[in-house]
Amino acid sequence: MQLLQKLRDSACLEQAEKELLRVEEKAREYSLLIEAFLNQSSEDLFIAYTGLGYLPASIVYWYLTIMSSSSRCVLGEVEEISLHLLPYRERGSLLAFSIEEYSKLISALHTIRTLEYQYLAFAQLPLDERLHALLKHYNVKTYSASNPVEASLLLGLSVFHALARKHRGSFQSRGLRLAKHGEEGFAQLLPSLIEKYRGILEEVVESKEPIVIFSSRFLESATLTIIYALRKSGLPVQYTPIELSERAKRSLLVFSSVEDRVRKEYWARAPHTTLEILINTDPLEAGIYVAMLSYYLLFPCSESKK
Repeated sequence: MQLLQKLRDSACLEQAEKELLRVEEKAREYSLLIEAFLNQSSEDLFIAYTGLGYLPASIVYWYLTIMSSSSRCVLGEVEEISLHLLPYRERGSLLAFSIEEYSKLISALHTIRTLEYQYLAFAQLPLDERLHALLKHYNVKTYSASNPVEASLLLGLSVFHALARKHRGSFQSRGLRLAKHGEEGFAQLLPSLIEKYRGILEEVVESKEPIVIFSSRFLESATLTIIYALRKSGLPVQYTPIELSERAKRSLLVFSSVEDRVRKEYWARAPHTTLEILINTDPLEAGIYVAMLSYYLLFPCSESKK
């Protein structure tokens, strides 16, 4: 099914919503493991990732940094953290989210285990039995996903549900509101989300001209899932952090509504062909909504699934 047709296909959207409900149910299971790990981890937490594991890692980093004054978090790519930080620290815990790039994760876990760090690591279930055995040796929690974006969203939902429960009482009404959103779930919001941003996504995919996508650093990890989905769909896409932005013939902005000042600075010099995905919700859950859009762009609808 063509991408433009998918955006207008109600049967496809219904199928995607049902599948996302299954993904979120699995995420709730994983969230229990994550919450238990965080409850016994030290205040110094290293949050590591490979590939699109950047999204769940980023959610953990920002959620704890904002909602927990006692947490001291470091966010980084798993190889960077294992090489440049862990050998020089005396204590701490590590939470890792790996999407593809198994060799990086395994190499890092060898170092992490040698240094006797407490850790919890997630990786996609590999087809290679020897690789599977190696992940099992390092006590890696494996999961199944049809593509890296689904994996990123699965893990993103897992950490959000864990953190929303754990910090239900933080920041008074904010913590409670986020916890309630977690209890209600995100999957059933997919149809309304696609409806809201359908026009923008249609404009993005209708033209074969290159498009430059800009985002704040806060939403960078989620925006990379859109980059991946559009490139896999055959569209010429380039990503640039907003602080490095220059005039582009066609551009797409991805922002949370609280980032108004940065948005206005760009719009003041933006060309007429600028499009925008503006997520008007709590910033701590904004990345989930962006990843849900990416999930639908890659969802494998077919006539047989209608």
